[in-house]
Amino acid sequence: MVPGRGYASTQVRQAGLSGWGVLPLIDSHVHLNREDFAADRESVMAAARQAGVTGFLNVGYDPDSSHESVALAAEHHDVWATVGIHPHDALLVADAEGRITAEGRRRLDELAGLAAHDKVVAWGEIGLDFFRDLSPRPAQYAALTAQLELADRLELPVIFHIRDAWAETLAHVDTVGVPAAGGVLHSFSGDESAVGWARERGMLLGIGGPVTYRKSTLPSQVVAAGCDMLLLETDAPWLPPVPHRGQRNESAYLQFTRARVAELLDLTVDEVSARTSASFHRVFGTRPRGSS
Repeated sequence: MVPGRGYASTQVRQAGLSGWGVLPLIDSHVHLNREDFAADRESVMAAARQAGVTGFLNVGYDPDSSHESVALAAEHHDVWATVGIHPHDALLVADAEGRITAEGRRRLDELAGLAAHDKVVAWGEIGLDFFRDLSPRPAQYAALTAQLELADRLELPVIFHIRDAWAETLAHVDTVGVPAAGGVLHSFSGDESAVGWARERGMLLGIGGPVTYRKSTLPSQVVAAGCDMLLLETDAPWLPPVPHRGQRNESAYLQFTRARVAELLDLTVDEVSARTSASFHRVFGTRPRGSS
């Protein structure tokens, strides 16, 4: 435990002593392809499996990471992949004035071809990020529009990255068109109106480590949403839950997030596992292991 960082609740503190439940647990957003895991990726995945994680959705964020995600999924029976271009890299698609470039169109076509792989289950992560503004905003809007249209044509759900741009992103999605296949608001940090927007459009909320932080406002949104709107995610190697703040995040730590969600919703950890896993398989068109 990092000095000065407290547990959000007694249940989270005691979860490691009282057992984690027996039903499958899916990490719906992880970046196992990152260099952070280069030295011990297989052992990290083995530790997660030992902790009850039965599936990993490895999320692409640019052409290279998308190829890496698909390669990782092809190597592992319990890994799925996504492809897409993050708003930080919007200039890979559009120029500073928001015009799609020839090279950007080529990159999108390349990703569309990659999306034909049978382990690719979604497009993303895409969206708007006005916190860092690493790409000009017109380019971010253009890249988001182009990828929303492409995902809809390919009948893929969308994983959204939204930071300090909730009103702008949701309004833009309504203008361009809500993905027919649905999607996930990853690393959800919106307010109750964003929960309502997602509910009305059949979207899910990705809930990760921040729900365990003492000063987080996320718990109230988790309660407002209810379990059937939620997916559990780590976003590893980032956003580790208490008691691992300050460390590299790993899929095995998803259990701390699950324990906190269970406490907030007055459910057992197995109920949270069952319902979030069912939502995962529904939105991404995957099947639980052992099903036919």
